[in-house]
Order: sequence, then structure tokens, then C-alpha cells
Amino acid sequence: MEIQKPSRRRRHHPEAFKQAVIEACCEPGASVAGIALANGVNANQVRRWMRERGIEP
Repeated sequence: MEIQKPSRRRRHHPEAFKQAVIEACCEPGASVAGIALANGVNANQVRRWMRERGIEP
């Protein structure tokens, strides 16, 4: 008998969600890590979204 592990699926976030998170990160004094945590996203993912849009994290 072989036990199968549940497959991990990648989450896909809507563009509007990504843009809202990025805008929050661009506020003066904002913490990318804190905003990411509050939105249930990894901070590295948010930084990648920012780089893809030409915004320096």
C-alpha cells in the first residue's frame, strides 16, 4: 500500500491584490515584511512583485 502525499498547489493572487499590497509597501515607514505577513504572503514574494514592476523594495 502506497500513501500519497497531498499535492501542493501554487496560489494565484489577482493583480488587484498584488497592486494593493505593493502600494501599501510604498508608503513611508512601511515594512514589507509586516505588510506581507498581514496579508498572508511571503515577504520575498512581495519583493519579487515589486521588482517585476520596476519598484525597488
